[in-house]
Amino acid sequence: MQLTIKKKPYDGDPAKDRDKFIGGSDAGAIFGLNPYKSAYRLWAEKTGKVSSEIPDNDALRTGRDLEQYVAERFSEKTGKKVRRDNTTYYVDEYPFIAGHVDRRVVGENAILECKTASSYQNPEYAAGNFPPHYYAQCQHYMAVTGAEKVYLAVLCFPHLYYTEYSRDEREIEALISGEVNFWNMVKDNTPPAPDGSDSSRNTLDELYPSSNPERSLTMPKNIVTAVETLESMKDTAKKLDAEIKSQENIIKAFLGDAETAVGTDWAVTWKTSKRTGIDSARLKRERPDIFEHYQKTTESRTFRTKRRTAE
Repeated sequence: MQLTIKKKPYDGDPAKDRDKFIGGSDAGAIFGLNPYKSAYRLWAEKTGKVSSEIPDNDALRTGRDLEQYVAERFSEKTGKKVRRDNTTYYVDEYPFIAGHVDRRVVGENAILECKTASSYQNPEYAAGNFPPHYYAQCQHYMAVTGAEKVYLAVLCFPHLYYTEYSRDEREIEALISGEVNFWNMVKDNTPPAPDGSDSSRNTLDELYPSSNPERSLTMPKNIVTAVETLESMKDTAKKLDAEIKSQENIIKAFLGDAETAVGTDWAVTWKTSKRTGIDSARLKRERPDIFEHYQKTTESRTFRTKRRTAE
């Protein structure tokens, strides 16, 4: 795919302007690869229906503070020199597809993308398993910059892991096509179908926190099909849950009062645990004044389906 790359010095704040374009970190969400953000959530953010602002936290600050350190560690490990690039790149044919890269690699038509990750992810990175949404982000950057390669360096304390991705024209063509389709949905205010992620569920809760008792809708055919599919899946899940509990009970009966059983490949435990909580019924009965003082009312919506009886 032949794309015309444009670039200009960036004079804004990428965090505040992210809703004006599709950036590298959006690519994974658009294609369902980001475990933290769904396409539905991203669409709601880009259309201004929910806020895209992320409250600053320790993880974000650590990533910012250690970006230079990650770049330096990468240079030490590889011998490659890198430099900052305070530039906005965008595709001339699709100016809403843009990107800001962490570093350019000196002497190569290549980019360095710097990341930090939790130490518990060390085994994954050590095995060479880098998240797929990072790959989508890197192909996006190659699309908007014309680069031939992206080096991805991840600090997973105390280790630094890195890999490299080469430009793939077929995947870039598919990526650009998907991003254009997504942006058309943003412009047309047409949402993508929500998936089963927490991201989509939380977005729906945020968009529609309260029900209107005055509104009642007639279900179109596709929603009828969705309800029937849901009920069929529930029936299957109930049967599977019963089978799971049956196997658990067989194992528990074998254990008896033993806490542990060990086999060649597996170990199972059935441990005694204690939990301390407030006896709210007793508190309400014996000290209603205290109970009333600390009561808290929350609001949520309950989703149910039920088969209608013939009238």
